[in-house]
Amino acid sequence: MKKPSQSNWFSGLLALLFALLLFFNANAQGNMANIVTTAQVYDEMLYNIPVQVEYDHDKYFVSGYEETVNVHLSSANRIQLNLESNEDTRNFQVVADLTKTQLGTSEIKLRVKGLSTAVTAEIEPKTITATIEKKVTKSFDVQAQLPESVEAEGYKVEKIDISPKTVEITTGEETAKAIDRVIAPLSNVKQSVDTIKQTVNVQALDSKGQVLSIENPAPQVKVVVNLSLPTKEVGLTISPTGSPPAGVAHYTFNLSQQKAEIKGPKSVLDAIDTIELPVDVSTIRTSTKQTIKIPTNTAYIVSPEEVEVTINPIFAGTNTGFSEKSGQSTTTSFSSQVLPSVPSSEKPESSSSTPNSSSVPSSDSSAENEKENGSSSVPAN
Repeated sequence: MKKPSQSNWFSGLLALLFALLLFFNANAQGNMANIVTTAQVYDEMLYNIPVQVEYDHDKYFVSGYEETVNVHLSSANRIQLNLESNEDTRNFQVVADLTKTQLGTSEIKLRVKGLSTAVTAEIEPKTITATIEKKVTKSFDVQAQLPESVEAEGYKVEKIDISPKTVEITTGEETAKAIDRVIAPLSNVKQSVDTIKQTVNVQALDSKGQVLSIENPAPQVKVVVNLSLPTKEVGLTISPTGSPPAGVAHYTFNLSQQKAEIKGPKSVLDAIDTIELPVDVSTIRTSTKQTIKIPTNTAYIVSPEEVEVTINPIFAGTNTGFSEKSGQSTTTSFSSQVLPSVPSSEKPESSSSTPNSSSVPSSDSSAENEKENGSSSVPAN
């Protein structure tokens, strides 16, 4: 039979073993949970990240390289990844180190500088091609380069002013030798303008017209171009609007002038032969004079801007109109019917006359008078 002390010692040892087993089992599960947690990796793709080129800016000029690249970031720390992804809180830069690069064109490996150790980065592309030259500054005269539309639309250049006329161009030594001319390229302007005023950055071109690399920002010049617009003479016609008063058959219109001059691009002028003048006749029962503004738009300029029109109503049945001043009737015949001749023996001895009335002219005479006065007859309906 075992002694009580031995039994207690065995039970204690057994309890200790179970306690250790439970302890290690719990720690193992916790470690596994940590492993699972840290295995989560977050990704972020950043586009158009600027490339910082490191070189001696006082001695050299670098050109021909891609100024932006894409960067793929990844991290298990979501907060840190967000900080580097946000442009306002970003610490890293993409750098191209040319401090030890020889003159000429070389392929430069890119690297990331200032990135948190909790974040990894991959650059796309990993390299850039750059040309490094000795830096020089030379003076060049500036020429204005007009938009193609100026010549195509028939504009004539009266005068060009450029200020300043000469600029200093900073670029590479070999690039400076290739400069054939320096231009101020003007952008297209809206139609019907007779003056172009623009402030633009100059460009350096080689003999083939290709743009060369110069220091950024490039010098600016102010350009003023005075243009002479194409002109054309067009006819003016009346377009009655509104419903005429009761009894009015039609109207005659007498314009102070029959034509107007328009100025604008050739493509616009070619499409216009006449301009219609809207005249509201809904309340006109007597001879009336109106000043009509000639319709226009931003595509062309018209001269004169307005004309005077005399509106004469012709009443149905009687072909009678009212004078502007006294309202007395005047009779105008527009009929082409020829009346038969009456023998002298059948002629009445006397004829009655109505006060304030006028004799009836022939249709040919009436038409001829309208033509001489520049008037036209338009039916009321």
